[in-house]
Amino acid sequence: MSEGAGLSGVELDLDQLSLQSPPAMPSSTPPLSSFRDITDEFIEASKKLEVGQLVQDPQFTLFQAVGALEIMDPKMDSGLLEPEYENFDAWQERLPEEIIGIMDRLLCNEMAWHLGSALSQTLFASLYVDKILSSMPTRLNDATFGPPRGEGHEIIQNILRPYCVAVIRCCAYANWQVPNEHIYDEEDFVGQTYGLPMLQAVSYKDMDNLLAESLVWLSTNKDKFTSEIYLAIRNRILLRKALLSNFQRDSDWKKNPEPQWEGCLAFIEAIEKDHTLAKEVPEAWSMSIQRKLASSVPPRPLVDLPFSEAISTVRKLCTETHDIYKLLDYAGASNVMSYFIHFGARQPTPLPYTRSLIQTLFCKDLRICGKLPIRDILYDDVRELCNPPAKLFDPKNDECEAPSNPKFQIAERMEWFIARAGRLYIELYKYLCQNRSRMRRILCKAMLEWDSMQVEAEEIDQELASLTKEQPKPFQGVMQYGFHLSSWVYHYKLRIMEQITLLGFELEIYPLHEFDGMYWYLQFYLKTRSLHIERMLAFVGNEPKSLSLLNFYLLENVAMHDLATACMLLYSALARYNLLEKPRNPQGSDRFRYEGRMKPFMSIGVPEVVQYDYFRNVVDNPDMDTSSLLHLASEHIAEAKKGYRQLSTLDKEITRSKMCHDTYKANISKLTRSCFGIGVAIGVLTREVDAGTVESSNLCVTLHQGAGYHASFPVPLVTSKEVKK
Repeated sequence: MSEGAGLSGVELDLDQLSLQSPPAMPSSTPPLSSFRDITDEFIEASKKLEVGQLVQDPQFTLFQAVGALEIMDPKMDSGLLEPEYENFDAWQERLPEEIIGIMDRLLCNEMAWHLGSALSQTLFASLYVDKILSSMPTRLNDATFGPPRGEGHEIIQNILRPYCVAVIRCCAYANWQVPNEHIYDEEDFVGQTYGLPMLQAVSYKDMDNLLAESLVWLSTNKDKFTSEIYLAIRNRILLRKALLSNFQRDSDWKKNPEPQWEGCLAFIEAIEKDHTLAKEVPEAWSMSIQRKLASSVPPRPLVDLPFSEAISTVRKLCTETHDIYKLLDYAGASNVMSYFIHFGARQPTPLPYTRSLIQTLFCKDLRICGKLPIRDILYDDVRELCNPPAKLFDPKNDECEAPSNPKFQIAERMEWFIARAGRLYIELYKYLCQNRSRMRRILCKAMLEWDSMQVEAEEIDQELASLTKEQPKPFQGVMQYGFHLSSWVYHYKLRIMEQITLLGFELEIYPLHEFDGMYWYLQFYLKTRSLHIERMLAFVGNEPKSLSLLNFYLLENVAMHDLATACMLLYSALARYNLLEKPRNPQGSDRFRYEGRMKPFMSIGVPEVVQYDYFRNVVDNPDMDTSSLLHLASEHIAEAKKGYRQLSTLDKEITRSKMCHDTYKANISKLTRSCFGIGVAIGVLTREVDAGTVESSNLCVTLHQGAGYHASFPVPLVTSKEVKK
């Protein structure tokens, strides 16, 4: 390709394009009216070029050339957007109804940001907020809309400005808290502030005084408003004052351990009722601000969260954040773990701020719940689950300095266990605070670490058995040692494997035709843990707390094992009549898909992944006819119903749900409902099979995941295609 060749006929047409030196950059963005469309002139001039000829300016880089392809396209060229922020008058007189509308939309922007949208698409798109932040204020007096213009700006100065400043400061508190813990940027939360100050240097006392002065002004000028308008504005300022106070308390929770978030709910209810008074001011928001924030990125549409969703979000923020302060009243390791499991399973997923704060409350500066060292909660969990010999936890072991003394050697090994297992144990709590997709990915990696830990703990257990002179006990006709530490590790590893499998159903990772196989693996892991619990029961002695906990785990495990087995048998029967849709995939095979599905578990030593041929044989049950298969499924689902009925009657002391008993009961209710739904599906298919009308009835299967069913146990609806239509 020649460069600059044969351009004599083109030079006159292109002489306005300076090819020798780059044009001087304008000092400021010109107004839209100064742009001139040269498309037609450019096309006409380019026709005089021969094919293969190129006009190139050495100063015009490849990056600029690619960017020029999108010039004049408002979806890609932020420079084409009308710069409303240059001409916007923040001091323009507004009606009180418009002030309410602006305040409500700012609340919508704030909640949309908490839900994962960027500040450039939400709060920073407000021209009022832009006026405050564009001057880069570091003091409260600098955070203004600029010099006042005209008359009638008292309500702007005394109501809207304090509210805007308080909203920015609330976001600053959240933006400081969330990145401090395991919350993934751009996935759950976008904390980019584009270099703008969020008034972090302004003290909380000054902010609170500003809102208090705003309330005083409003009360003094009460006669200027109707009673409805006065109360609407007052409730919004009081809500913002309460939110600001709670964010500040959360940032210094050790000094203020008593939450006040529930105090916001009354204001939220009032605001929800009088939102009808609000009048929207769409001209106070502009997408053109994004050209200042990130000029190299195409403009993105503004996120307009409906007010009803914003109210639901702020109510959710207040109730859930208030609830997590229960952790500070430490109720035992098993109760804390139960709370985290149910917290992570909430739908919809708790907000990133709440999920970050609960991690801080749980473990900060190597202190658990603000008071305990990591050693204490770890020992508490091991004692309650396995009840090892008391010699392992004797504080006098740490005082011994003679290396040959058994106490010194016990302390040395227990310190190793705390350092190794303590990290995995604390991280497990934090993993349960992630969104469900991220949780499953992290648990797949954590499972491998717990497996390695189990092997190492078994070696330590052998040494500790010798140092403590532990006597073996008979179990299943064989004299065995307790292996308390490795039993504890193995128990948690199995729980992680179960959780990964359950999340696969909840996240709809498994296609319908794989349900029988994955439910088989779920019942396999549950059966393995049940056997392990029975073994631990043989070595805990007469310790009531351990017996109570293990018996509860066993009852819970058996109920879910029956439910998973019934599901496996039902889907296996459905597969025999080709009622489960299976996508055509000529590039793969069932064996390869099985290996890919079980890849995260392939490196696990115990329990190991079974061979594909054996797996298909136990899942398909070729030696059992379909009627017997469905009869067995019916028996298992009946046992599952009995188990969950019994679990629903247990008190919170036994279920270790002191902090989340309502959530525990709701979860049992969902599992029970799934049992009934799956039982109905088994009954429908059984009638068709016994009558020999499966083929003639033209049956089809669809999954029903609503109606209060458990997310990991969706109910298959077995109907005829005619009925479905």
